Amino acid sequence: MWVIVILHPTCYALAMLRRSAWFPLLLALAPACSLSPEPAASDPAIDPASEECTDAKCDNATAYNDLNLAAGSMILYEAQVRTANACHPDVGSAAQKAACKAKVAPKTTYRAEGMSCGNINELQKIKLGTLDDMLEDTADYRKGITVRYVSERVGANTLWLQPLFPNNDIWNIPDGCDNLGSPYAVRDYMHPQGTLSRSCIAAGRDEYSPSPCWATPELDGLIATAHARGMRVMLDIALNHFGHNYLMYDVVDFKPERERTQDGESLDRLWDFEATFEPGALNPEVLDRPETLKKLAESDPKHKASLAALQQKCPQLEGDGLVRAYNAWRIAFDHERATFNCDIDALEFRASGFYLGANAFDPSTGIGDNFTNDWRDVKFLFHHEDNKAHAWEFNRNREYLFRILNYWVARGVDGFRFDHTTDYHGGMGSKEWQYLTSKLDYYAWKRGQKRPVYLAEEFADQLEMNKVMDIMTEGYVGDMCGRGGKTKDAGHVEGVLNNMKRFKGHAFVMTALETHDEPRLLTDTGFNFWTGAGFWGIGATTRSTPMMLMGQEFGEPWGLGFKRSDFLRSRFEGEWQYSPQGDSLVDYYHRFASERLKPENVALLSPNYYYLRPKGWNSPDPRIFAQVKWYDGNVVFVFHNLWEQDVAQSYYIPPDIFGRLAMQDWITYRLVDVISGKQAGDCRKGSDLAWDFPVLMSASTRAQWLRLETCQ
Repeated sequence: MWVIVILHPTCYALAMLRRSAWFPLLLALAPACSLSPEPAASDPAIDPASEECTDAKCDNATAYNDLNLAAGSMILYEAQVRTANACHPDVGSAAQKAACKAKVAPKTTYRAEGMSCGNINELQKIKLGTLDDMLEDTADYRKGITVRYVSERVGANTLWLQPLFPNNDIWNIPDGCDNLGSPYAVRDYMHPQGTLSRSCIAAGRDEYSPSPCWATPELDGLIATAHARGMRVMLDIALNHFGHNYLMYDVVDFKPERERTQDGESLDRLWDFEATFEPGALNPEVLDRPETLKKLAESDPKHKASLAALQQKCPQLEGDGLVRAYNAWRIAFDHERATFNCDIDALEFRASGFYLGANAFDPSTGIGDNFTNDWRDVKFLFHHEDNKAHAWEFNRNREYLFRILNYWVARGVDGFRFDHTTDYHGGMGSKEWQYLTSKLDYYAWKRGQKRPVYLAEEFADQLEMNKVMDIMTEGYVGDMCGRGGKTKDAGHVEGVLNNMKRFKGHAFVMTALETHDEPRLLTDTGFNFWTGAGFWGIGATTRSTPMMLMGQEFGEPWGLGFKRSDFLRSRFEGEWQYSPQGDSLVDYYHRFASERLKPENVALLSPNYYYLRPKGWNSPDPRIFAQVKWYDGNVVFVFHNLWEQDVAQSYYIPPDIFGRLAMQDWITYRLVDVISGKQAGDCRKGSDLAWDFPVLMSASTRAQWLRLETCQ
């Protein structure tokens, strides 16, 4: 909705200071800068029961990043690539069965630690999806979940891809028949899995082959296709831990912390992005091929000497194994080089200080003292910034994570969903995240890119993380669904929306009703898929970032989970989950999404709202969620019939709200239902609407979004 247009460095600095008290003066001094307006602080969201703070500094925050307002105009679609287009050759219509039999898909292995799979023959029949499948030219979900389908039929404008990276598929797997593994236990953050690429599959290679094959070109193609449709692409990443046996790949051109410390450089200087600017970070290349390493050593004396030192210690290394060892060797400190393991191809055996030590608050000093907990699929990284004795290790970890993220932004990724953002044991906190996101913004600006968007899953330190993230996942999903017998009436809905205000405008809240690690929308909520869609639509009327999970839009009830390799059964005709109402349901979600994003309904994205009350009532009608939204002369009245019932009510608009809506007593208005496209009732004078605003919805009508227009 609101976009900052950066014209030159002065404008960038001005944008970063938008919330400063000096902003009006700075704007006057830089008239060439084009900055679109934020919602006015003088026109806050109205709720008689609260005193919402609209000034970004009113919570005594000492530091925060400028909120990327683009996050408020995004509608996210969360997809798991391997499941999105997975199929079973014996399931579905004749056309679906034929397409599945012809499908190019990876062969899968089942190797959970200490377990066997008793259903292996049946599971091997399932053909998993690839990134190529998402690029097929179809908008029919029966044929596949594609970029075109998400854009044209669903109406989402941001594709959130669950983890694509090589991951732990042995330790702590919940079932012996699980072939997906633990996707947040990543073993290589610089490449998408080769099993997501048809060309790798055809070549019989993947990321673990002697000559590795990755799906990087296919991901590039998906990003380009999405961008051509005006969509964004977000990657899902967890950065406070790595999976077991992390394979070290890094970018070609950067100055390691090893060299910085040897040169006597203060690592605090890294906060000065301009002074420590590295040209190689603008278009980084990954060092992942023997031929690249050879050219690097031939052209750069430092690399030549470093490679010679490694080969003297490990003369047996060659090929891709030498490449991975070199990536670890050049960042290893002297004490790590002394114990460098030439035979085990994993980061923890080569630069152990990346990981927590045995006491969980110091970096590891050698193999065997890594901190352990009940997360057996991962090893936690060392992020304790306050441990000054180990500032070298901390800064090295932080800079490597920056290089990972910056590499993907440089390739066109538009943002990230960060899993499990802070952790007491690991030490990762809001200050480190502020550094990472600020530095990513800086290099994106240098490249002429839009600022990335940052979405945080955060349970421990929400009221600090919201100051450096654009979107927070907490405070809506479980609350709105009300699992466990909660009564989901209008009072409940208002309570959930009020809870979103605790972030004080620093971040948007993700308004979703299900996520990959939550139960599906129909599980223990009382919803059917139509009432669930109606409740999802409520989130789309708020200042938030709506999200839907793959399959939600056509009523998928099956709890796939992010660790279970299966297929979206509701896509396939003849399955018990398949519904002939699927197309109508997709259309309904599309209507919510498209109307939210239209300029003529801009009020829906605004922070300005008022909960309407029936005449003579101080509390809401429990059957109907009712509010009015407004922004800059645009007014939309929102009514949601929460359950399947015929409802009728008459509402009252108080004088102060009437004035904020810029309505006039003597002007005649009409109400256009943007969901149905029809006018609701006759034209009426403003004074009449204020006194008696009638609402009538049948049991089959979930929502009315009524845009106020003057009658001609």
